[in-house]
Amino acid sequence: MKKIFILIMCLLFCFAPLTTAFAEEIPSQPKVMVTDYKTEGELKAGNTAKISVTLTNKSKTEYVRNMKLTFSDSSGDIVPVGVASGYVDRLNAKKSVTWNIDVRVSDSATDGNHAVNIICEFESEAGSGSSSDVINLNVIGKKEVETTTSNDTSQPRLMVTEYTVENGSIIPGESRKVYITIKNTSPSKAVSNIKLSLSDDSGELKTDGMGTAYVKSISANGTYVWTVGLTAVHTAKTGEHPLTLSMEYEDSNHSGYSANDTIRVNIKQSVMLKYDSARLPSKSIQGETVTVSINLMNTGKSTIHNAMIDVDVKGLDSGGTVLVGEIPQGESKTGSVNLRVSNEILGKVEGAITINYEDDFGETYTETVDVSTVIEEKVIKTEAEEEEEKKNPLWWLFMLIGAIIGGSLGFGIPYAIRSNKQRKEDEKRL
Repeated sequence: MKKIFILIMCLLFCFAPLTTAFAEEIPSQPKVMVTDYKTEGELKAGNTAKISVTLTNKSKTEYVRNMKLTFSDSSGDIVPVGVASGYVDRLNAKKSVTWNIDVRVSDSATDGNHAVNIICEFESEAGSGSSSDVINLNVIGKKEVETTTSNDTSQPRLMVTEYTVENGSIIPGESRKVYITIKNTSPSKAVSNIKLSLSDDSGELKTDGMGTAYVKSISANGTYVWTVGLTAVHTAKTGEHPLTLSMEYEDSNHSGYSANDTIRVNIKQSVMLKYDSARLPSKSIQGETVTVSINLMNTGKSTIHNAMIDVDVKGLDSGGTVLVGEIPQGESKTGSVNLRVSNEILGKVEGAITINYEDDFGETYTETVDVSTVIEEKVIKTEAEEEEEKKNPLWWLFMLIGAIIGGSLGFGIPYAIRSNKQRKEDEKRL
Protein backbone atom coordinates (compact mmCIF):
# COMPACT_ATOMS: atom_id res chain seq x y z
CA MET A 1 0.00 0.00 0.00
CA LYS A 2 2.84 2.36 0.82
CA LYS A 3 4.38 1.72 -2.58
CA ILE A 4 1.15 2.62 -4.37
CA PHE A 5 0.85 5.83 -2.33
CA ILE A 6 4.44 6.79 -3.07
CA LEU A 7 3.87 6.12 -6.78
CA ILE A 8 0.77 8.33 -6.86
CA MET A 9 2.61 11.20 -5.12
CA CYS A 10 5.48 10.96 -7.62
CA LEU A 11 3.05 11.21 -10.53
CA LEU A 12 1.39 14.24 -8.99
CA PHE A 13 4.76 15.99 -8.57
CA CYS A 14 5.64 15.19 -12.17
CA PHE A 15 2.43 16.63 -13.64
CA ALA A 16 2.19 19.68 -11.36
CA PRO A 17 4.63 21.85 -13.43
CA LEU A 18 2.78 20.92 -16.62
CA THR A 19 -0.52 21.98 -15.09
CA THR A 20 0.96 25.27 -13.92
CA ALA A 21 2.51 25.97 -17.32
CA PHE A 22 -0.76 25.23 -19.08
CA ALA A 23 -2.60 27.58 -16.72
CA GLU A 24 -0.05 30.34 -17.38
CA GLU A 25 -0.50 30.02 -21.13
CA ILE A 26 -4.19 31.00 -20.88
CA PRO A 27 -4.36 34.82 -20.62
CA SER A 28 -6.65 36.20 -17.96
CA GLN A 29 -9.57 38.49 -18.88
CA PRO A 30 -8.75 42.14 -17.97
CA LYS A 31 -11.12 44.03 -15.72
CA VAL A 32 -12.11 47.56 -16.79
CA MET A 33 -14.04 49.54 -14.21
CA VAL A 34 -15.05 53.07 -13.27
CA THR A 35 -12.63 54.42 -10.66
CA ASP A 36 -13.74 58.06 -10.50
CA TYR A 37 -16.31 60.52 -11.87
CA LYS A 38 -17.23 64.16 -11.44
CA THR A 39 -19.60 66.76 -12.88
CA GLU A 40 -18.93 70.28 -14.14
CA GLY A 41 -21.94 72.48 -13.56
CA GLU A 42 -25.18 71.66 -11.75
CA LEU A 43 -27.34 68.80 -12.97
CA LYS A 44 -30.40 70.99 -12.91
CA ALA A 45 -33.65 70.41 -14.78
CA GLY A 46 -33.53 72.11 -18.17
CA ASN A 47 -29.76 72.72 -18.00
CA THR A 48 -26.72 71.12 -19.59
CA ALA A 49 -23.58 69.92 -17.80
CA LYS A 50 -20.45 67.88 -18.39
CA ILE A 51 -19.73 64.53 -16.73
CA SER A 52 -16.16 63.17 -16.61
CA VAL A 53 -15.86 59.41 -16.03
CA THR A 54 -12.48 57.79 -15.36
CA LEU A 55 -12.11 54.10 -16.35
CA THR A 56 -9.10 52.01 -15.32
CA ASN A 57 -7.71 48.77 -16.72
CA LYS A 58 -7.09 46.80 -13.51
CA SER A 59 -5.08 44.07 -15.23
CA LYS A 60 -1.41 43.99 -14.32
CA THR A 61 -0.25 42.68 -17.69
CA GLU A 62 -3.03 42.64 -20.31
CA TYR A 63 -4.17 45.59 -22.42
CA VAL A 64 -7.63 46.10 -23.92
CA ARG A 65 -8.57 47.54 -27.30
CA ASN A 66 -11.59 48.64 -29.34
CA MET A 67 -13.33 49.95 -26.24
CA LYS A 68 -16.91 51.10 -26.71
CA LEU A 69 -18.27 53.22 -23.84
CA THR A 70 -22.01 53.72 -23.37
CA PHE A 71 -23.93 56.09 -21.08
CA SER A 72 -27.42 54.91 -20.04
CA ASP A 73 -30.02 56.44 -17.73
CA SER A 74 -33.07 54.21 -17.54
CA SER A 75 -35.24 57.07 -16.29
CA GLY A 76 -34.51 59.15 -19.39
CA ASP A 77 -34.02 62.28 -17.27
CA ILE A 78 -30.29 62.62 -18.12
CA VAL A 79 -29.65 62.42 -21.84
CA PRO A 80 -26.27 62.82 -23.62
CA VAL A 81 -25.98 65.74 -26.01
CA GLY A 82 -25.32 64.04 -29.33
CA VAL A 83 -24.27 60.39 -29.31
CA ALA A 84 -24.47 58.39 -26.09
CA SER A 85 -21.27 56.42 -26.66
CA GLY A 86 -17.54 56.91 -26.90
CA TYR A 87 -14.59 55.00 -28.30
CA VAL A 88 -11.07 54.29 -27.01
CA ASP A 89 -8.60 52.58 -29.31
CA ARG A 90 -6.40 51.02 -26.61
CA LEU A 91 -5.92 51.07 -22.84
CA ASN A 92 -2.76 49.53 -21.44
CA ALA A 93 -2.51 47.58 -18.21
CA LYS A 94 -2.84 49.68 -15.03
CA LYS A 95 -3.68 52.78 -17.14
CA SER A 96 -6.74 55.04 -16.99
CA VAL A 97 -8.73 57.06 -19.50
CA THR A 98 -11.22 59.88 -18.90
CA TRP A 99 -14.42 60.05 -20.94
CA ASN A 100 -16.12 63.46 -21.06
CA ILE A 101 -19.86 63.42 -21.76
CA ASP A 102 -22.03 66.49 -22.33
CA VAL A 103 -25.53 65.81 -20.98
CA ARG A 104 -28.82 67.63 -20.74
CA VAL A 105 -31.22 67.23 -17.85
CA SER A 106 -34.85 67.07 -18.97
CA ASP A 107 -37.24 69.80 -17.91
CA SER A 108 -39.34 67.24 -16.02
CA ALA A 109 -36.42 65.57 -14.21
CA THR A 110 -37.17 64.57 -10.63
CA ASP A 111 -35.20 65.70 -7.60
CA GLY A 112 -32.71 63.36 -6.03
CA ASN A 113 -30.29 60.61 -6.89
CA HIS A 114 -30.21 59.06 -10.38
CA ALA A 115 -28.39 55.76 -10.91
CA VAL A 116 -26.69 55.83 -14.33
CA ASN A 117 -24.98 52.87 -16.02
CA ILE A 118 -21.56 53.17 -17.64
CA ILE A 119 -21.07 50.15 -19.91
CA CYS A 120 -17.70 49.23 -21.41
CA GLU A 121 -17.31 46.62 -24.16
CA PHE A 122 -13.78 45.69 -25.22
CA GLU A 123 -11.45 43.14 -26.73
CA SER A 124 -8.31 41.55 -25.25
CA GLU A 125 -5.97 38.66 -25.83
CA ALA A 126 -8.42 36.53 -23.86
CA GLY A 127 -11.31 37.50 -26.18
CA SER A 128 -14.24 39.90 -25.94
CA GLY A 129 -15.27 41.27 -22.59
CA SER A 130 -17.55 43.84 -20.99
CA SER A 131 -18.16 45.59 -17.72
CA SER A 132 -20.92 47.70 -16.26
CA ASP A 133 -20.67 50.20 -13.42
CA VAL A 134 -23.24 52.42 -11.76
CA ILE A 135 -22.58 56.06 -10.89
CA ASN A 136 -24.95 58.14 -8.81
CA LEU A 137 -25.81 61.62 -10.04
CA ASN A 138 -27.73 64.13 -7.96
CA VAL A 139 -30.33 66.02 -10.01
CA ILE A 140 -31.96 69.26 -8.95
CA GLY A 141 -35.48 68.98 -10.35
CA LYS A 142 -37.89 71.80 -11.04
CA LYS A 143 -40.16 72.60 -8.13
CA GLU A 144 -43.74 73.62 -8.59
CA VAL A 145 -44.22 77.35 -8.43
CA GLU A 146 -46.64 78.31 -5.71
CA THR A 147 -49.69 80.13 -7.03
CA THR A 148 -50.05 83.59 -5.59
CA THR A 149 -52.62 86.26 -6.08
CA SER A 150 -49.95 88.90 -6.82
CA ASN A 151 -48.73 89.41 -10.38
CA ASP A 152 -45.04 89.09 -11.27
CA THR A 153 -44.18 92.52 -12.64
CA SER A 154 -40.44 91.93 -12.94
CA GLN A 155 -38.77 92.75 -16.27
CA PRO A 156 -37.05 89.86 -18.04
CA ARG A 157 -33.61 90.83 -19.25
CA LEU A 158 -31.50 89.55 -22.12
CA MET A 159 -27.72 89.88 -22.02
CA VAL A 160 -24.62 88.53 -23.75
CA THR A 161 -22.79 86.12 -21.48
CA GLU A 162 -20.15 84.84 -23.89
CA TYR A 163 -18.87 85.23 -27.45
CA THR A 164 -16.08 83.72 -29.50
CA VAL A 165 -14.59 84.48 -32.93
CA GLU A 166 -13.63 81.70 -35.33
CA ASN A 167 -9.82 81.32 -35.30
CA GLY A 168 -9.58 84.16 -32.76
CA SER A 169 -9.59 87.12 -35.19
CA ILE A 170 -10.90 88.40 -38.51
CA ILE A 171 -8.66 88.77 -41.56
CA PRO A 172 -9.81 91.31 -44.19
CA GLY A 173 -11.41 89.65 -47.18
CA GLU A 174 -12.18 86.42 -45.29
CA SER A 175 -15.52 85.60 -43.65
CA ARG A 176 -15.29 84.45 -40.03
CA LYS A 177 -18.10 83.21 -37.80
CA VAL A 178 -18.85 84.85 -34.46
CA TYR A 179 -20.73 82.80 -31.85
CA ILE A 180 -22.74 84.97 -29.45
CA THR A 181 -24.43 83.43 -26.38
CA ILE A 182 -27.51 85.35 -25.22
CA LYS A 183 -29.10 84.50 -21.87
CA ASN A 184 -32.53 85.24 -20.45
CA THR A 185 -31.59 86.14 -16.88
CA SER A 186 -35.17 86.04 -15.60
CA PRO A 187 -35.72 83.04 -13.30
CA SER A 188 -39.45 82.90 -14.03
CA LYS A 189 -40.34 84.63 -17.29
CA ALA A 190 -39.76 83.48 -20.83
CA VAL A 191 -39.29 86.02 -23.62
CA SER A 192 -40.49 85.75 -27.21
CA ASN A 193 -40.71 87.53 -30.58
CA ILE A 194 -37.01 88.39 -30.34
CA LYS A 195 -35.19 90.48 -32.96
CA LEU A 196 -31.36 90.56 -32.89
CA SER A 197 -29.25 93.15 -34.77
CA LEU A 198 -25.47 93.46 -35.01
CA SER A 199 -23.81 96.65 -36.26
CA ASP A 200 -20.38 98.30 -36.53
CA ASP A 201 -20.25 102.11 -36.40
CA SER A 202 -16.86 102.23 -38.16
CA GLY A 203 -18.18 100.49 -41.25
CA GLU A 204 -15.05 98.35 -41.45
CA LEU A 205 -16.86 95.14 -40.46
CA LYS A 206 -19.70 93.83 -42.62
CA THR A 207 -22.16 91.09 -41.66
CA ASP A 208 -22.83 88.27 -44.09
CA GLY A 209 -26.38 89.06 -45.09
CA MET A 210 -28.65 91.51 -43.28
CA GLY A 211 -27.00 91.27 -39.89
CA THR A 212 -30.30 90.52 -38.17
CA ALA A 213 -31.98 87.39 -36.82
CA TYR A 214 -35.37 86.38 -35.44
CA VAL A 215 -35.70 84.06 -32.45
CA LYS A 216 -39.12 82.70 -31.49
CA SER A 217 -38.46 82.46 -27.73
CA ILE A 218 -35.93 81.91 -24.94
CA SER A 219 -37.13 80.21 -21.78
CA ALA A 220 -36.51 81.49 -18.25
CA ASN A 221 -32.82 81.06 -17.43
CA GLY A 222 -32.40 79.73 -20.97
CA THR A 223 -29.75 80.64 -23.54
CA TYR A 224 -29.55 81.05 -27.30
CA VAL A 225 -26.39 80.99 -29.43
CA TRP A 226 -26.48 83.27 -32.46
CA THR A 227 -23.97 82.45 -35.21
CA VAL A 228 -23.29 85.39 -37.52
CA GLY A 229 -20.67 85.74 -40.27
CA LEU A 230 -18.43 88.85 -40.36
CA THR A 231 -16.05 90.12 -43.04
CA ALA A 232 -13.60 93.02 -42.66
CA VAL A 233 -12.97 95.44 -45.51
CA HIS A 234 -9.47 95.43 -47.01
CA THR A 235 -8.64 98.83 -45.51
CA ALA A 236 -9.78 97.94 -41.98
CA LYS A 237 -7.49 98.99 -39.17
CA THR A 238 -5.69 96.35 -37.17
CA GLY A 239 -6.84 95.96 -33.57
CA GLU A 240 -9.98 95.70 -31.50
CA HIS A 241 -13.33 96.79 -32.97
CA PRO A 242 -16.49 97.26 -30.84
CA LEU A 243 -19.76 95.91 -32.24
CA THR A 244 -23.22 96.75 -30.91
CA LEU A 245 -25.75 93.94 -30.42
CA SER A 246 -29.33 95.21 -30.16
CA MET A 247 -32.07 92.95 -28.75
CA GLU A 248 -35.82 93.64 -28.95
CA TYR A 249 -38.25 91.22 -27.27
CA GLU A 250 -41.55 90.71 -25.44
CA ASP A 251 -42.67 88.97 -22.26
CA SER A 252 -45.75 86.76 -21.80
CA ASN A 253 -47.95 89.87 -21.44
CA HIS A 254 -46.68 91.19 -24.79
CA SER A 255 -44.88 94.05 -23.10
CA GLY A 256 -41.99 95.21 -25.25
CA TYR A 257 -38.38 95.63 -24.10
CA SER A 258 -35.00 96.34 -25.63
CA ALA A 259 -31.40 95.84 -24.58
CA ASN A 260 -27.94 96.53 -26.02
CA ASP A 261 -24.59 94.87 -25.43
CA THR A 262 -21.12 95.50 -26.83
CA ILE A 263 -18.83 92.79 -28.10
CA ARG A 264 -15.26 93.37 -29.26
CA VAL A 265 -13.56 91.50 -32.08
CA ASN A 266 -9.99 91.73 -33.35
CA ILE A 267 -9.07 92.51 -36.95
CA LYS A 268 -5.71 91.15 -38.03
CA GLN A 269 -4.23 92.78 -41.13
CA SER A 270 -1.57 91.03 -43.19
CA VAL A 271 2.08 91.67 -42.37
CA MET A 272 4.51 91.95 -45.26
CA LEU A 273 8.19 92.87 -45.19
CA LYS A 274 10.46 93.42 -48.18
CA TYR A 275 14.17 94.14 -48.03
CA ASP A 276 17.16 94.89 -50.22
CA SER A 277 20.98 94.96 -49.91
CA ALA A 278 20.93 91.82 -47.78
CA ARG A 279 24.26 90.60 -49.14
CA LEU A 280 27.99 90.58 -48.39
CA PRO A 281 30.74 92.05 -50.59
CA SER A 282 32.25 89.51 -52.97
CA LYS A 283 35.65 89.95 -51.29
CA SER A 284 36.71 90.77 -47.74
CA ILE A 285 40.15 91.51 -46.31
CA GLN A 286 41.49 89.93 -43.15
CA GLY A 287 41.26 92.21 -40.12
CA GLU A 288 39.05 94.81 -41.82
CA THR A 289 35.46 95.76 -40.93
CA VAL A 290 32.68 95.15 -43.43
CA THR A 291 29.40 97.06 -43.07
CA VAL A 292 26.15 95.57 -44.35
CA SER A 293 23.23 98.03 -44.58
CA ILE A 294 19.85 96.35 -45.13
CA ASN A 295 16.82 98.42 -46.10
CA LEU A 296 13.64 97.03 -44.51
CA MET A 297 10.36 98.10 -46.16
CA ASN A 298 6.91 97.58 -44.57
CA THR A 299 4.66 96.83 -47.56
CA GLY A 300 1.85 95.30 -45.48
CA LYS A 301 -1.20 96.91 -43.91
CA SER A 302 -0.14 96.94 -40.26
CA THR A 303 2.80 98.12 -38.19
CA ILE A 304 5.89 95.94 -37.92
CA HIS A 305 7.33 95.69 -34.40
CA ASN A 306 10.74 94.67 -33.02
CA ALA A 307 12.45 94.22 -36.38
CA MET A 308 15.90 92.67 -35.79
CA ILE A 309 18.84 91.61 -37.96
CA ASP A 310 21.26 88.78 -37.20
CA VAL A 311 24.29 87.84 -39.32
CA ASP A 312 25.80 84.39 -38.82
CA VAL A 313 28.75 83.83 -41.15
CA LYS A 314 31.88 81.86 -40.31
CA GLY A 315 34.85 84.17 -40.05
CA LEU A 316 32.76 87.35 -39.63
CA ASP A 317 32.00 88.60 -36.11
CA SER A 318 28.84 90.74 -35.91
CA GLY A 319 28.96 91.39 -32.20
CA GLY A 320 25.28 90.52 -31.72
CA THR A 321 21.77 91.36 -32.90
CA VAL A 322 20.94 94.74 -34.44
CA LEU A 323 17.54 96.14 -33.41
CA VAL A 324 15.81 98.16 -36.12
CA GLY A 325 12.61 98.55 -34.10
CA GLU A 326 9.16 99.63 -35.26
CA ILE A 327 8.38 100.22 -38.94
CA PRO A 328 5.01 101.91 -39.63
CA GLN A 329 2.88 100.87 -42.59
CA GLY A 330 4.29 102.13 -45.90
CA GLU A 331 7.65 103.21 -44.41
CA SER A 332 11.16 101.79 -44.41
CA LYS A 333 14.15 101.71 -42.08
CA THR A 334 17.78 100.73 -42.55
CA GLY A 335 19.69 98.46 -40.22
CA SER A 336 23.49 98.44 -40.41
CA VAL A 337 25.62 95.55 -39.17
CA ASN A 338 29.38 95.92 -38.73
CA LEU A 339 31.26 92.69 -39.34
CA ARG A 340 34.85 92.16 -38.21
CA VAL A 341 36.73 89.89 -40.64
CA SER A 342 38.77 87.16 -38.95
CA ASN A 343 42.56 87.09 -39.29
CA GLU A 344 42.63 83.29 -39.13
CA ILE A 345 40.42 82.25 -42.05
CA LEU A 346 41.03 82.49 -45.79
CA GLY A 347 38.85 81.60 -48.75
CA LYS A 348 35.13 81.36 -49.26
CA VAL A 349 32.88 81.46 -46.20
CA GLU A 350 29.10 81.05 -46.08
CA GLY A 351 26.29 81.78 -43.68
CA ALA A 352 22.96 83.55 -43.41
CA ILE A 353 21.35 86.89 -42.67
CA THR A 354 18.19 86.48 -40.56
CA ILE A 355 15.49 89.14 -40.19
CA ASN A 356 12.93 88.71 -37.40
CA TYR A 357 9.87 90.88 -36.76
CA GLU A 358 6.45 90.83 -35.05
CA ASP A 359 2.91 91.92 -35.91
CA ASP A 360 0.44 93.84 -33.72
CA PHE A 361 -0.53 90.62 -31.90
CA GLY A 362 3.04 89.56 -31.04
CA GLU A 363 3.27 86.80 -33.65
CA THR A 364 6.86 86.39 -34.90
CA TYR A 365 7.93 86.14 -38.55
CA THR A 366 11.36 85.21 -39.94
CA GLU A 367 13.14 85.91 -43.23
CA THR A 368 16.47 84.18 -43.99
CA VAL A 369 18.97 84.99 -46.78
CA ASP A 370 21.98 82.79 -47.60
CA VAL A 371 25.15 84.87 -48.13
CA SER A 372 28.85 84.28 -48.82
CA THR A 373 32.11 86.16 -49.31
CA VAL A 374 35.76 85.37 -50.06
CA ILE A 375 38.24 86.35 -47.35
CA GLU A 376 41.58 87.44 -48.83
CA GLU A 377 44.90 87.86 -47.09
CA LYS A 378 45.77 91.36 -46.05
CA VAL A 379 48.78 92.75 -48.00
CA ILE A 380 51.42 94.10 -45.63
CA LYS A 381 53.43 96.98 -47.15
CA THR A 382 57.20 97.24 -46.74
CA GLU A 383 58.79 100.04 -44.73
CA ALA A 384 60.12 101.63 -47.96
CA GLU A 385 56.64 101.76 -49.51
CA GLU A 386 55.15 103.23 -46.38
CA GLU A 387 57.98 105.82 -46.17
CA GLU A 388 57.45 106.80 -49.82
CA GLU A 389 53.74 107.30 -49.25
CA LYS A 390 54.49 109.44 -46.18
CA LYS A 391 56.89 111.62 -48.19
CA ASN A 392 54.47 112.19 -50.99
CA PRO A 393 50.98 111.32 -49.78
CA LEU A 394 49.41 113.20 -52.70
CA TRP A 395 51.28 111.40 -55.48
CA TRP A 396 48.03 110.31 -57.02
CA LEU A 397 46.92 113.96 -57.28
CA PHE A 398 50.05 114.93 -59.23
CA MET A 399 49.56 111.99 -61.57
CA LEU A 400 45.97 113.03 -62.19
CA ILE A 401 46.97 116.65 -62.91
CA GLY A 402 49.71 115.45 -65.27
CA ALA A 403 47.25 113.25 -67.13
CA ILE A 404 44.83 116.18 -67.51
CA ILE A 405 47.56 118.53 -68.80
CA GLY A 406 48.91 115.92 -71.20
CA GLY A 407 45.48 115.26 -72.57
CA SER A 408 44.82 118.98 -73.02
CA LEU A 409 48.10 119.48 -74.95
CA GLY A 410 47.40 116.43 -77.07
CA PHE A 411 44.10 117.93 -78.14
CA GLY A 412 45.06 121.66 -78.23
CA ILE A 413 48.23 121.58 -80.41
CA PRO A 414 46.69 119.71 -83.39
CA TYR A 415 43.61 121.90 -83.12
CA ALA A 416 45.75 125.13 -83.25
CA ILE A 417 47.68 123.87 -86.31
CA ARG A 418 44.47 123.06 -88.16
CA SER A 419 43.01 126.46 -87.31
CA ASN A 420 46.14 128.35 -88.55
CA LYS A 421 46.20 126.41 -91.83
CA GLN A 422 42.49 127.09 -92.41
CA ARG A 423 43.05 130.86 -91.82
CA LYS A 424 45.86 131.02 -94.43
CA GLU A 425 43.70 129.29 -97.03
CA ASP A 426 40.88 131.72 -96.38
CA GLU A 427 43.31 134.72 -96.88
CA LYS A 428 44.47 133.34 -100.29
CA ARG A 429 40.92 133.09 -101.52
CA LEU A 430 40.34 136.68 -100.59
